[in-house]
Amino acid sequence: MDLSTEDSFRLNVLLANRPQAIRIDESKLIVYGLGPQGEATVRLNPNARPDQYLRRVKELISGHVLGSPGGYPIYLSRWTRMGQMRDESLEQLLLLGEPEAVVAAVCSPGLTDELARRAWWAMEDAENARRMLSNPGIVAGKMGRVLVDYLIDYLPFETESDKITESIRLILQTGLVDADRRDDLWKKASRKQVYLVGFLQALPDDLPPSADASPRHLPEPIARLADAGQRLCGALAGGSTRRRARHLSRRSPRCWRSRRAKTWSPRPSTF
Repeated sequence: MDLSTEDSFRLNVLLANRPQAIRIDESKLIVYGLGPQGEATVRLNPNARPDQYLRRVKELISGHVLGSPGGYPIYLSRWTRMGQMRDESLEQLLLLGEPEAVVAAVCSPGLTDELARRAWWAMEDAENARRMLSNPGIVAGKMGRVLVDYLIDYLPFETESDKITESIRLILQTGLVDADRRDDLWKKASRKQVYLVGFLQALPDDLPPSADASPRHLPEPIARLADAGQRLCGALAGGSTRRRARHLSRRSPRCWRSRRAKTWSPRPSTF
């Protein structure tokens, strides 16, 4: 099965113009190419089932980029997510139109700020933002603030607690969030414990002051009860083992069970 003549021609023109990244919208059957002048769009006109046609489109792109129509090997996704990808192949990964290839590039420690910009265009995703903010080189570049702003705006839509905590930690550790937005997150931490955990992980020794951190004078009745409670705690803490033993010995005798007779009888008194 071949692509339609029109689609084949337009895709080859797109690839000949040396795009920086390629994104495929499989639901709308549109291929996007990122270039220095902006986006180029190729709207597909399939002559077969959409899934089969898209596979053929990816084979054409892969054959041009990698010299092989096999595309990105999905079975290597776990390996590449661990950052085991050569730096010189990152640009090629962003041209395949495969989400897993973009994730592989994002996880690479050799990702540059420019490649991060291309990867973000190819796959704007909260998980990718967290991965890139774990890279000090990306945090120091232009993309650092873009990713921080995205994660802050996306927090209300995040549903998993561990991901919320991770986002808060990364946002704060970058140092790219201004004081107003940091204070706003801290106020939310008083109502959402997952936010507070993120603060504790990122700034354990530099937490913002609470709004009600100033000391307050207690009413006189409550103050007297507090003093009485402190004296009681001191008495309990200073009590000796013998005193506690005498207290226990004055308790009423309990029933105990004879192991041999297996009958209940009063505990014998000790003289």
